[in-house]
Amino acid sequence: MKRTLGPQNSVHPTPIPLVMSGVGEEASMLAVAWVMPAGSKPPALALIIGKRHHTWDLIERCGEFTVNFAPARLYREVDYCGVVSGRDHDKVADSGLTLVESSVVAPPMIAECPYNHECRLVAEYELPTGSHMVIGEVVQSHANEDTLNAEGTRVDVAHMDPLVYATGNREYYRLGERLDAAYSCGKALVKE
Repeated sequence: MKRTLGPQNSVHPTPIPLVMSGVGEEASMLAVAWVMPAGSKPPALALIIGKRHHTWDLIERCGEFTVNFAPARLYREVDYCGVVSGRDHDKVADSGLTLVESSVVAPPMIAECPYNHECRLVAEYELPTGSHMVIGEVVQSHANEDTLNAEGTRVDVAHMDPLVYATGNREYYRLGERLDAAYSCGKALVKE
């Protein structure tokens, strides 16, 4: 039996990357719980970021940002970057994370994050809910060698051990076991 819960926006689980913008001493990052693919040709990501955040100011000024997917072991550092403001704290120094130069955009990437995207701001939207959506074209992606599949062409999430967030519970998790290949396992149910 189902129980009525009232309107909710929980989607379980979601990745929670560190989004970084700004350059040099100004560079700062924010944990972003609402991120999703927003296109494949060209590749793009959509992020929901409140305009009150310092990182939003940096993205708007710089027009570029990086999206850094953290491993589960960095859950405390990611949480820290979501609960304090870069206006008042040096998140890079306080978290102990290491910045590395990006290859295309000005904002740096985070070395401890095994999967990174360099993005250029291509659109922003005020949503009717009061939230703010940022669309970034992915102009380059990077992955640690030990997170790649056997062919070396894609990230294998089993090797990456990504940090995920349960929005309704406000808790961090790691992913479980692989079940099967998408876009093929369901074909067994097709009636001829």
